[in-house]
Formats: sequence, structure tokens, C-alpha cells
Amino acid sequence: MELIFNQFETNKKIYAQDGYMTFAKSILHLPIFQSVKNSKNPRTILKIERLYAFEDIEMDFIPLSVDFDFDVFYYILQMKLKSDKLTFTINMKKFMRFHRIHPSNKKVYIEKLRKTLKNMMKFYLEFRHGSTTYKCHLLNNVIEDANDRENTVITFNREFENFYKHDTDLIFNFKFDEFKEINGDYAKALYMFYLTNRYSDVVSFNVIDLMKRLNVETHNRSKVIERINKAHDELISINFLKAVEPIKEGRELTGYKVEFKKRREKPLPEPKEKEKEINITNDLSLCDEELPF
Repeated sequence: MELIFNQFETNKKIYAQDGYMTFAKSILHLPIFQSVKNSKNPRTILKIERLYAFEDIEMDFIPLSVDFDFDVFYYILQMKLKSDKLTFTINMKKFMRFHRIHPSNKKVYIEKLRKTLKNMMKFYLEFRHGSTTYKCHLLNNVIEDANDRENTVITFNREFENFYKHDTDLIFNFKFDEFKEINGDYAKALYMFYLTNRYSDVVSFNVIDLMKRLNVETHNRSKVIERINKAHDELISINFLKAVEPIKEGRELTGYKVEFKKRREKPLPEPKEKEKEINITNDLSLCDEELPF
């Protein structure tokens, strides 16, 4: 038996490592992180009657990206997952090394980080799971000190824990390194969705449910289908999926039969603190190249 946030019991192993972390299904399954490349980031109110076992879903938020916004979320979740604390400090130097960002780009990424945290403060989600309705926020507040730009203090909202509380065994181990191999936004979002709905080696998905997860129900259907097909090709290329077959009713595409790549995995050991510190704070060769600004 292990504890989530040092308080909720689960029968599953909890990981909070640089490349491997335990996520609640609701975080990955629902359209929290999505493609925002063609978005002007308007505040959005999204209502979904049902998406599998989640019902009466309502979201009031500025859409969060599957790229940098998710990277930030991964980093702060790693601090929170095994702690009952709500307040943490993001050290910019450690954050940049963890995400392989060149030190010369620090000024740019401080502003990117602050924008992401601001959007996370505006996030609200509620959903019904079984007979209970859960209300979830991400962050309560962010403290930025003009005299100490290296450190940003964040405080999680206590209701953030509801993401895990509604079913403490409905959790999934997320491979961050594998996820970072993916380029396309749709492929990243579908990776999250498929990971949390893999109950067999072959699973069928309705097109309408994929569109709900991608938050593209009002978009041009043929263009969305084209992008979904490209996303499937990419997920096959990284060996996450083995094959995808269309499901049709007459000439109309109604879904996909998704075959997952079989894996034989051994449980991951907990990292030693020394090794973890070296991984985050030392090797500059892991960083990206300097940006041209």
C-alpha cells in the first residue's frame, strides 16, 4: 500500500521520477492539455455530457498546451505527488536543466513560465464520477519576486488533489522520455488518451470521443480526421502503437481499432537522491541550443 500526496491510499506503485511519473486518469483523459497552435488563448467554457466514465464535465479555462504547459505541469507534479504540502519553490536553474534549456535562454523562459503559471491559476474543472461530483483547480497563487527571478513560489489549490481522490487506483505510469519523442500536438494528446484507456492489447475508439478529447468537435471534420491519421502514424513510428484500422459504417468513418505494442516491463526502482540531483543539475550537454534571441 502506498500514499498519494502522503494521505490517499492506493494499491499501485507511485513514481515521481524525471522520466517516469504516476498520473491520475482524469488529467490525461480529459481535454486539459491540447493543441493551442492556432488558438488565441481565449478563455473557454467547455461542457461535455460524457466521456467514458466521466460525466457532466465542465471546464472554465485558458487552454493549456501539450508542449511547454504540460512540461511545466510535469515538473511541478513531480514535487507534489508524494507530499502533502501545497507550497513549493520552482528554481529556474533546476527547471531549465530538467527540460534541457540552454542557460542563455533564461530570460525568455522566465516569462514563458510565468505566463503558464498564470494560465494554470485560471483553470477550473468539475466532473461527476459515479455519484460524486468533483471540483478541481490547479494553483491558488504564484509569488514572483522582482529581486529574485531565479525562484518562483507556487501554491497548489487543495482541490487539485481531487484529480486523484475520485479513484486512487485509477492511475497510470507516464513515460515522459517516450512522450518527448513525439512532435505533433494531436499525437501527444492521443498518446495521453490512449495510455489511460488501454484495457486490452486491441481497443476500439469512436471518432467522436477522440474529437472530444482533442476539443475539436466544432472544427472541420475532414481536416481533423486527416490530422488524427497523421498522429496515428507518428505513434506507430515511436512504437507506442502497433497498428490502427479504420472502423466504418458504410462509407462513413466512425472509429478506429487501435492495437498497442506489447511490452514486457519490470517495475522501476526508486532513484537514488544523488543520481537524481546529478541528472537535474549538472550535465549541460543535455541542454538545447541557444535561441537566436
